[in-house]
Amino acid sequence: MMKAPAAIMLSGPMFGVRETDLGAMTANELMLTMIVATSILSILTVVRHTRADEERGAAELVLSSVVGRQARTFAALVLVAGVNAVLALTMTIAMAAAGFSVVDTAAMCLGITGVATVFGTVAAVAAQLWRQSRAATGAAMGVLAVAVLVRGIGDVIVHSGSALSWFSPIAWAQQMRPFVDLRWWPFALLVLLAAVLAAAAAVLESHRQYDAGVLPATGDRPNARPIKGVFGLHLVLQRGQLIGWGAGLFLAALATGSLARSMLEIAVDNELVQRMLGEQGTDGMYTALMQMLAAAATAYVVAAVVRVYSDEESGLGEPVLAGAVSRWRWLLSAVGAALVGAAVLMLLAGFGMGLGAGIALGEPRDIWRLTLAGAAFLPAMVVMAGVGAVAVATKAPWIAWLAVAFVIVSLYLGPILQFPQWVIGASPIGRTSVPLDLSPAELGVMVVTGAVLAVAGAAGYRRRDAA
Repeated sequence: MMKAPAAIMLSGPMFGVRETDLGAMTANELMLTMIVATSILSILTVVRHTRADEERGAAELVLSSVVGRQARTFAALVLVAGVNAVLALTMTIAMAAAGFSVVDTAAMCLGITGVATVFGTVAAVAAQLWRQSRAATGAAMGVLAVAVLVRGIGDVIVHSGSALSWFSPIAWAQQMRPFVDLRWWPFALLVLLAAVLAAAAAVLESHRQYDAGVLPATGDRPNARPIKGVFGLHLVLQRGQLIGWGAGLFLAALATGSLARSMLEIAVDNELVQRMLGEQGTDGMYTALMQMLAAAATAYVVAAVVRVYSDEESGLGEPVLAGAVSRWRWLLSAVGAALVGAAVLMLLAGFGMGLGAGIALGEPRDIWRLTLAGAAFLPAMVVMAGVGAVAVATKAPWIAWLAVAFVIVSLYLGPILQFPQWVIGASPIGRTSVPLDLSPAELGVMVVTGAVLAVAGAAGYRRRDAA
């Protein structure tokens, strides 16, 4: 199944050597996921300590002392490099303790964090080009998405990596070929690219004004359509993020849905897969895949709600709250807009999975059936939005992100680590399945729980002091 085009897009190249060894399978199936995760961490960290500090005015305090113009950028890059070094070390120790080869494990982990460091420098360049931190973050995330796509298409053309694959730094890490045919020279390319991009960021920063970008801002649009109401403002603020998440979830769902045919073909000769499909049918597979997509969507919901607090910290929320808008209305409108976005994301995810599975299996009915199945996760999103509102009220965004981490850990590692069933069942995403087997009462409990949390968060937000 891992040789199917969709599987190659979602994992890594197949080198045709020891493909069923545990080390080779680990590198093939997990490197891309870890690269994307650590790269997002690096991008957000660099933008936060460079462009975002300029937006908040915090950078002025640093530059008023005896420091160089590029000091903040290089400090952010040193921080990211240090974090990635710690990640590489701890991942290597963890895998080596589990019995993997130390040298191959170190190469795999260095490849992952090497790519992450490269995208940290990409973020540093983007922070010099665009004046807004959100634009810089979006540009860097867009480059990451293009790199993932180019690597995937290149490896589909030739399963061991084509010429197109090498246009993506992600392929350089995977082409180190840990546990198969280890080679170190692709890692040197990552180091060289990171150094070049860091130097480019320094040059760009020296040629721009403070609190300005190299690329000129487009300015106001006097003929733009007016924004109607606070809820409409939240929708506009979330529009770019929603488009990016929607495209990503749709493409991921389309690819995973197309694996249905490969799974059924494997079942012909694989007794274990036959038994799994005999007990759960294809719906068991769809449930697992849809839960993964929904877990990712919880990050969007939390980010959209917690944005109220980040805007409060940066002062961007003051112009709204200075008018005839209550904090109660401001926060609950953010929750409502986040849920509208969540509904769009899960419908796109369900439609993408249904389209992929329907084409692969020749079952058009799977398209509308799985699209509706995606909408079934909306009550779970209500709970996550409510947790986000409580996090805003308590000035503790980490609470909301801890809830996202719990959803992901319980979904991915709960059965492996043998968590108690009540712990796994505490995740609202883990309780939702395809087809939906929850009673109306259970769905009502989710909705009411989320609503109570949202109202409690709005009440707390209304009573506390501003950031």
